[in-house]
Amino acid sequence: MNAPKRLAQWVPVVSWLPRYERSWLSADLLAGLTVWALIVPEALAYAGIAGVPPQYGLYAIPLAVLGYAVFGTSRQLFVGPSSTVAALSASTIAPFVVAGGPNPVVLTAALAIIVGVIYIAGGLLRLGFVARFFAKPVLDGFIVGLGIYIAVGQLPKMVGLEKAGGNTLQQLWSIVREIGSWDWLTVAVGVASVGVLVGLARVAPKVPGALVVTVTSILATRLFGLAEHGLAIVGPVPTGFHFVSWSGLTWDTVLDMVPGALAILVVGFAEAIAIAKAYAAKYEYRIDANQEMVAYGVASIGAGVLQGYTVSGSLSKSAAADDAGAKTPVVLVVVSVMVLLTILVLAGLFEYLPEATLGAIVIYAVAGMIDVGKFRRLWDAHVVDFWLAVAALAGVLVFDILPGIVIGVALSLILFIHRLDHPHVARLGRDRQGAAFGDLAEHADVVPVPGVLILRIDAPLIFANADAFGDTIEDELDRARASDGSYPRALVLDLEGCFEIDTTGTDALLQVARLLDRRGVDLRLARAKAPVRTVLEHLGATETIGADHFSPTIAAAVDATPSDTRQHHDEGAAE
Repeated sequence: MNAPKRLAQWVPVVSWLPRYERSWLSADLLAGLTVWALIVPEALAYAGIAGVPPQYGLYAIPLAVLGYAVFGTSRQLFVGPSSTVAALSASTIAPFVVAGGPNPVVLTAALAIIVGVIYIAGGLLRLGFVARFFAKPVLDGFIVGLGIYIAVGQLPKMVGLEKAGGNTLQQLWSIVREIGSWDWLTVAVGVASVGVLVGLARVAPKVPGALVVTVTSILATRLFGLAEHGLAIVGPVPTGFHFVSWSGLTWDTVLDMVPGALAILVVGFAEAIAIAKAYAAKYEYRIDANQEMVAYGVASIGAGVLQGYTVSGSLSKSAAADDAGAKTPVVLVVVSVMVLLTILVLAGLFEYLPEATLGAIVIYAVAGMIDVGKFRRLWDAHVVDFWLAVAALAGVLVFDILPGIVIGVALSLILFIHRLDHPHVARLGRDRQGAAFGDLAEHADVVPVPGVLILRIDAPLIFANADAFGDTIEDELDRARASDGSYPRALVLDLEGCFEIDTTGTDALLQVARLLDRRGVDLRLARAKAPVRTVLEHLGATETIGADHFSPTIAAAVDATPSDTRQHHDEGAAE
């Protein structure tokens, strides 16, 4: 690979920027302003989720979005503050804050940098597959649970109460139980804020509802003196950057935060890469998952350097930019400049922003995460998937976010092993013209081949399912016995769907070969893939079974079966 191509691979901006067309600038400017109008109030609100003062939500943006613009491979993805990773960040630093550790701002910023470093290391080591640690049903359940977790955490701001302790369900019950202590002015402001957000989304979806409700609530608070009547407000938001000293942060603390950083990476990457892939499919281009890890890492480090919280891909902002006609990541440059101006000039205007409005913005933003329809779809499609999703949801609500992630990963592994442990084995027949083979359960025009049992295994043959494979073969043999008790003269095993075999799987295959030999049934293997044949050869299985018992097609395997194989009525007679 020549130097320019190698540079473009690692720094994608050098690939698309020289081809930038001037006619795209107006669309990118408009899209950037649209996203800026959405992200400023949301960043302030998400800072509360992360457990830091509002201005640090803004600090997370300028370098983060620039970093992704330079190193990212998606043209539409917006990487910035996210309610999901903000909640994960707060959950990670919480034990250190409780123990009287460094300032929460420093912990949050350090965590963002740790996440960024791990992201970059993962990208360089080509570990983009980590997104698969969460099975889709488990991730769906976790995301719904996380949405509820975040929403319940914001409810105290909406009713004027202090946040209660305990898990999410206990906090929700505490809020309901203390209805007599609700501040009804706060409730009115919160409900009105939600109403404006919902109303604008329905009648004027292109209008930045979060910005409108932010400006409106600030003006109403100032005009009617609502703060003097007990309405909680954000309070002074300093103009310019006001950094906290990094003193007090130790290497022990940094190392102790690594597990939380890994959790953020798994969830944040799974969420971001899914959005990036969706837009890549829509506009017919490819993204590089490993380079995306590098880009997310640079973005997170950029956020941490300015003492913001870690960032991730955002579907709502990506969609807003796309709907506004965004053409390229120049949108991110526009957002960076506008947020920087907000920090330096406009930040002080948010002093009278009601906390209830911030809570409303968060709750409205995460409402899309609480998609109950996903559970209905899982119930209709696969009962096991449904219960795994429910368990992941319950893990978040009952045990908190980080334990919920551990539960989610464990459930994903259980789901993986369960599916491997129950491989689909199809019984095949030949069509009436004798030209093709198909699943007897799916095709009415195929019939069994007399005297030959043809089975197809649709799974890798490995340690997790080796025993089940042997049991399934024996069961199918028993089912295929004739009325006089005789077994088929041959078993043809189609290995087209078996893309991998290990030592345990090979032993299981040899055990099946011995069983068939005792029963006088000839074994033939068809369409074995090269990696499978290589393993069988290295382990001596090919020689044991017989190289002439391997065929390139099912038809060839059937034609090679002997017609005079001695039949046995039972295994005892063979022995």
